[in-house]
Amino acid sequence: MAPSNLEENFENKMMERVSVVWFRNGLRLHDNAPLHKAIEAEGTKVLPIFIFDGETPTTKKCGYNKVQFLLECLNDIDQQLRTVDSRLYCVPGKPEDVFRNISKKYKIEKICFDQDAEPIWLERDNAVKNFCASHKIEVEETIGATLWDPLEIIEANGGTPPLTYTHFCHVTTGLGDPARPYEDVDLSTVNFLEIDEDVMLELKFYPCVPTPETLGFVKNGECKVYGGGELKALKFFNQRVQFEKEAFLDGSFLPNRRDPDILKPPKSLSPDLKFGCISVKKFYWAIVDAFVQVHEGNPAPSYTIVSQLIWREFFYAMSANNPYYGEIERNPICINVPWYEDNKRLDIFLSGQTGYPFIDAGIRQIKLEGWAHHVVRNAVSMFLTRGDLWLSWIHGLDFFLTNLIDADWAVCAGNWMWVSSSAFEKALNCSFSLDPRRYGRRIDPYGEYIKRYVPELKNFPTEYIYTPWEAPDNVQEEAGCIIGKDYPAPVVDHDVAVQRNRQMMEDLQVDIMTKLKHVPLHIKPSDSDEIKNFFRQN
Repeated sequence: MAPSNLEENFENKMMERVSVVWFRNGLRLHDNAPLHKAIEAEGTKVLPIFIFDGETPTTKKCGYNKVQFLLECLNDIDQQLRTVDSRLYCVPGKPEDVFRNISKKYKIEKICFDQDAEPIWLERDNAVKNFCASHKIEVEETIGATLWDPLEIIEANGGTPPLTYTHFCHVTTGLGDPARPYEDVDLSTVNFLEIDEDVMLELKFYPCVPTPETLGFVKNGECKVYGGGELKALKFFNQRVQFEKEAFLDGSFLPNRRDPDILKPPKSLSPDLKFGCISVKKFYWAIVDAFVQVHEGNPAPSYTIVSQLIWREFFYAMSANNPYYGEIERNPICINVPWYEDNKRLDIFLSGQTGYPFIDAGIRQIKLEGWAHHVVRNAVSMFLTRGDLWLSWIHGLDFFLTNLIDADWAVCAGNWMWVSSSAFEKALNCSFSLDPRRYGRRIDPYGEYIKRYVPELKNFPTEYIYTPWEAPDNVQEEAGCIIGKDYPAPVVDHDVAVQRNRQMMEDLQVDIMTKLKHVPLHIKPSDSDEIKNFFRQN
């Protein structure tokens, strides 16, 4: 009996050889090393795929804004691929199970993906590599999420991460300049795999990029300010490079840090870097090349003009071989500060009801938009930890990872350790503390930011907008907001809290030095100037 057309087509599909491009954090088509590696395999068809495993690339802590941004990035790739009659295939499941199922229908020659240097992804990647080894599938793992391979940095430093930013810069300088980005691939020349609908159904592929609701997310008033996707990112990238170039022409650099504006639409590309919509190598070299062009061939002064990108690299290297980096007790580079356990005050903080308007505005903006300026993040971070509430930075890390679109594990945890003084060093102590009553006035003297995100206070006069509890009763009545009724009184007395917390941190430092007889090897700043610069980074 002759085989049916369906059986014959199935046999033909079984014979097709496939090179997989596994999208994870590098959600772009420019500077796409995995795509280059996939098309190098002669006689294979390219399968672009994203796997929804409940974590990649956001971790399990993910709110509506963050997943919506992710899906916009995937839709952007999908739409670009559809212009050449292909698509981005999306499927739920564990990656090794997904590839095992695909291998039953196609002969997978190689699986290509960018390295995820954070150790939280090791279990996922090792499972895939073990599957590939047992099925004689080649693995192509490239460096695309960072400028250098963090593991190579650690090796160059003798097996441990550089513990100061200055030392990190010294080590990476010895490694040489980061690689230039890959050339763009002409998608019209790529032989993409086309999967029939019946096979997609059998493999449990989504018919298209899913929605947040399909993935089980429920919208609760969120309204993010960032749109996801490579094409949008490239548009803002070009504007950002021009912005940096104009600063070079004026004899300055890092204009975002110099002129923080917490009210206007953000100029940062951090969400696009986090999801890989913009290549960090493309960003780095665009800034460096712009400087060289403006200065007629003179090289850039060390890493100064790209320090924001280098800080990102620093935290990736710090976390690369430390699976407990986002913890306290088991984390070898973190001091185990005896934080209070106070769920009531934690709930007050997380709901934006602390009674300090600048802090509450920051919390509410993060929950609403998935974003806040770096100076706002520093303020809420210090308030939660060593500044006022003396609560664990782990709570803040969870909040940021869930709500901030651009929050990634390595950089976010590193920032929280720094701001909370959980990294021990004499230069990083509690002598410097942000005052929530005054900190915001420097960049927003009229309190417009507060009025936008804490509308209860929109009618308060400027002199009381940062300290509404100081307003006389008649002023509160005229503003239509009674403190303690319509808006809470301060959850703590800042002056009392700062004094108490500073003493506790000093006592802890003395205790550690007495027991160890030396400064422990923890992540720390190089000097006091570096602390000030850190708090101004955007």
